[in-house]
Amino acid sequence: MEIESLGIEYSKEERQDFSGFKVNPSFIFYPKNEHDVAKIVKFANNHKIPIVVWGAGTSLTGAVSCNGCILIDMKYMNNIIEINDVDWYVRVQPGINLEFLNKKLMEKGFFLPPDPASFFLCTVGGATSNSSGGMRGVKYGTFRDWVLALKVVLPDGNIVKLGEPLRKNRAGYDLVNLFVGSEGTLGVITEIWFRITPLPREKILTVLAYMKDLESAANVIIGLRKGKIIPEISEYMDNNVIKALNKNLNAGLEESEGGLMLISIEEKYLEDLKAILRDNSTKIIIAEGEEAERLYSIRAQSAIALRAEAKNMFVEDIVVPVSKLPEAILRLREIESKYKIKLPIVSHIGDGNLHPNILFDEMSNAQEVFEEIARIAIELGGSVSGEHGIGEQKAKVMAEQIKSHNGEEVLEIMYKIKGLIDPNNIMNPGKYVELAYKLR
Repeated sequence: MEIESLGIEYSKEERQDFSGFKVNPSFIFYPKNEHDVAKIVKFANNHKIPIVVWGAGTSLTGAVSCNGCILIDMKYMNNIIEINDVDWYVRVQPGINLEFLNKKLMEKGFFLPPDPASFFLCTVGGATSNSSGGMRGVKYGTFRDWVLALKVVLPDGNIVKLGEPLRKNRAGYDLVNLFVGSEGTLGVITEIWFRITPLPREKILTVLAYMKDLESAANVIIGLRKGKIIPEISEYMDNNVIKALNKNLNAGLEESEGGLMLISIEEKYLEDLKAILRDNSTKIIIAEGEEAERLYSIRAQSAIALRAEAKNMFVEDIVVPVSKLPEAILRLREIESKYKIKLPIVSHIGDGNLHPNILFDEMSNAQEVFEEIARIAIELGGSVSGEHGIGEQKAKVMAEQIKSHNGEEVLEIMYKIKGLIDPNNIMNPGKYVELAYKLR
């Protein structure tokens, strides 16, 4: 059989991602190096078979769904190749777990800041392909801000290196950022050079603040911005999230109709933060050390707690300008009333990134609600996705955003780039830019 002549371990099984999107491949390959990947890609290209790359399956938008594809599981390509403590980069294979990588970096006094909530599950390849963000995004940005260079297997099977492990590099078009966040639609990432940074030396305190209401949380962020204070993290969870965490993960949090905020901040800014919280919160608790880490972990697991509350969950991921947070929040509450649903909100509120969660057992118009929430961001000058990506679920609203904010010509340019790099359309077809263009 020709598939066996590749000499690469494979299997056949069905899978699904975190949100329940089905993955039904014809074969699952387990490459051990980039040359294995190149052989698989060449085979797929010659036979016009779609390719989807699997990291840990934490996608929330159907970015890895497929039927009859070749699924490339990167679990064996999980090595740290180099930690450079002078040039401040780490070179890794894409299958390494993000939490494991950061533990190794911290042993040397460094860290890779972006921390999606799935950091204890996800791979760095998946996080790079998705340009994931996380709780530290308010200060450190997303994965797009930390990738220096890539090795990629292109759709024809050729291996290329993009970028340089340098902080400054103006040689040519920025192809690194083209591939970061491309959701596997342009090639297969086989190596990544990440910029790393020393662990903070300033003492960091975590403030747990129980809020008067969600609008008060928005006021706190606006107050921090006006005070020119950049927190390490600034997170919000509403009371329905608190209840789910207590019920399913024994979080031991107090219930609060206004929800709670977690704000990690340098000790020198503590009094300024207290002054901002005074008129917006009902109670504050200051934590550090193990308790701060516990609170951070609880926040990271909020999606798991909410997932246990219903058969199905759509996790929204809109971004609005911080100045528009109060209006966005008001409109989210209007959607709750309109559809008579609970819409638990988790938020990287410090950078305007809101995650309303649509929980449902049977709900025929769940996608309609999902898209209506996305249009709040479009209308307020924001984005339909800050960190979860587009996949197939958000392609329609992505097209609406680009047409509204940038013009249809920009979407056409993106579509032409996809066709130029992947003329046979084997790389994760039917999603992202391709699907957005067709739904425009």
